[in-house]
Amino acid sequence: MKSLPNTLDFGNVRLPVSADGLLHATTALAHLGLETPEQWDEFAHTHQLTSPLRDFGAGPEPTLHPDEFTRLAFVLDTIEARRWRKRAQTLLSRAMQGDVRLSAQIAERNPDPEARRWLAARLESTHARRELLSTVSRHGGSGQVYGQLGSISNRSVLGTDSATIRRERGVKQTRDGLNSTELLRMAYLDTATARAIQEHGAHGNAAILRVHEQVARRERLGWEMPLTTQTG
Repeated sequence: MKSLPNTLDFGNVRLPVSADGLLHATTALAHLGLETPEQWDEFAHTHQLTSPLRDFGAGPEPTLHPDEFTRLAFVLDTIEARRWRKRAQTLLSRAMQGDVRLSAQIAERNPDPEARRWLAARLESTHARRELLSTVSRHGGSGQVYGQLGSISNRSVLGTDSATIRRERGVKQTRDGLNSTELLRMAYLDTATARAIQEHGAHGNAAILRVHEQVARRERLGWEMPLTTQTG
């Protein structure tokens, strides 16, 4: 498989990658302080490297999956590998502190525009959900109402329950398994319900659920109803 001239940029490091995301082993190992072993098969066996050969323009050459590169960075005792471990420590610290700039850097590295749209929709959905839960709490909602609100939204947008979505789409968190359109519909439902609760002065679980059911029904009808062309 001949590779396109792609690169993976990480700070000031640029690593050639194949079209399917495998690193050019010679370059990657150099950044870990190693020369490419003459006996590649033996080296690969020792470190459990299983990535296939790829053609970067000079014929088939060894590759490393990013997971393999990361593992080598943690087991090799070279100055360069220790630098990578220091970078990993910094990244972990930033992730634990919720550094949104790190999220932006990761998103910008992803070449798939749909993946970036999904992230934006996921963040919008999360914010809308938090605003709804805060509104519900201020208006006397408590106990099972929070789960019931989610169930109404799932049934309205997805046509099923959250457990089924998690199982069928292989995710632990329901919204991680939704596409960008579904996430935006969820965000709209939560935002519209929070506003309606405040505008109508709904108080208590029963009243809050009635408002949410009405909002969900209107949203679903609007989504399912085909647009008609007005004439005349």
